Amino acid sequence: MSNNMPNSGTSSPNSDVKEFFIQHGIKVGVILLAVILVVVVIIHIQGSKIQANAAQAELLGPALAYEYTGKKDSALAEYESLIQSHQLKGEYLAKAALLAGNIRFQNGEFDAAAILYQKALDNAGSLPLIRGGAMHGQAAVAIEKKDYAAAAGLLEKFVSEFGKRTGDLEDRYEKLEPADQVPTVADALWKLSLVYEQMGFSDKAKVSAEKLLKIYGDDPLYSERAKKLLATL
Repeated sequence: MSNNMPNSGTSSPNSDVKEFFIQHGIKVGVILLAVILVVVVIIHIQGSKIQANAAQAELLGPALAYEYTGKKDSALAEYESLIQSHQLKGEYLAKAALLAGNIRFQNGEFDAAAILYQKALDNAGSLPLIRGGAMHGQAAVAIEKKDYAAAAGLLEKFVSEFGKRTGDLEDRYEKLEPADQVPTVADALWKLSLVYEQMGFSDKAKVSAEKLLKIYGDDPLYSERAKKLLATL
């Protein structure tokens, strides 16, 4: 199967899936995680004022204020200034790098975004939101650059590390089903299905889409996407 993307006017079901992938599927998870992380960081800052790391948290304040009010260019300048100043350490450096990487990604500056995502990953420790955001971002960059093999590897690792839901309906009914460690596992599994399809691995794409439907069938968005993809395989 060719890896060439279809023209926007193509109307076959398979091409429609690929076109949706190009236009919408890549950025959803990254942007969602960015919004969640901003909220989490703000809450953490508010809760850190009496702790030893209060100074680190406060350093991020102006950048987060810009981000929260939609002033992305100003936020990016603040994040990158902080990163270059070496004032931030550990998880705070990771948060700044991730959020800066997301802005670079949204601006279409994929190489710069990849560097920032790696810095976030290098400093995230075991924090799932930051690790997950950085890995998801790296996969999105690989997809944008049509490096599907790299994207598949990253997404496989992401789903394995952060995906804890099982799809067991009895456990779900009894509220015993474990929760995913980050909120974007379904999105990653969806992307993985499409990446496999782009690589010509129809069997893997089918297994991945079926897993998406089984585990996240209660999510109308991903359920519909999985069904649409399965109809083309």
